[in-house]
Amino acid sequence: MAQYWYYANKIIIITKKLIEMYRLRLGTPTLNFLSVFDEFFDETLDVTSRKCPAHNVIENDDEFIIEMELAGVKKEDVSIDTENGALTIEAERKKDEKVKYNRKESYVGKYKRSFILPNDVNIEGIEAELTDGILNIKIPKTIDETKKKKQIVIK
Repeated sequence: MAQYWYYANKIIIITKKLIEMYRLRLGTPTLNFLSVFDEFFDETLDVTSRKCPAHNVIENDDEFIIEMELAGVKKEDVSIDTENGALTIEAERKKDEKVKYNRKESYVGKYKRSFILPNDVNIEGIEAELTDGILNIKIPKTIDETKKKKQIVIK
């Protein structure tokens, strides 16, 4: 009977850990449930860490700006494209075989992050720049002529 409670307790702990990781990943529209299991069984997992780089999404009157931390990633190892109303960023941080690490907290490998684009953006005007380890993507909004104020002259 004691073994039953031992395993039941383990299942409860695992379930709580999975729910906690799932909540941390809710901001990711491309959540892959299997990746939650991969992260759970990763011995180096810190619940506050993610394999996806930190990012900010900023909105102002005429554009959206996505800022993503890609320290150590070269420009040629980053790909940005749009398809079916989503902007997808793929990047790869490659391992430096010449360096011996005493402690390594940065993730080495491929990243993929998608953002659902609102309807009022100009896809043709999207620009990206990678400077000092920060990827900045500017997504201009389209000008909605129906929302502009215009005085109508009566004839």
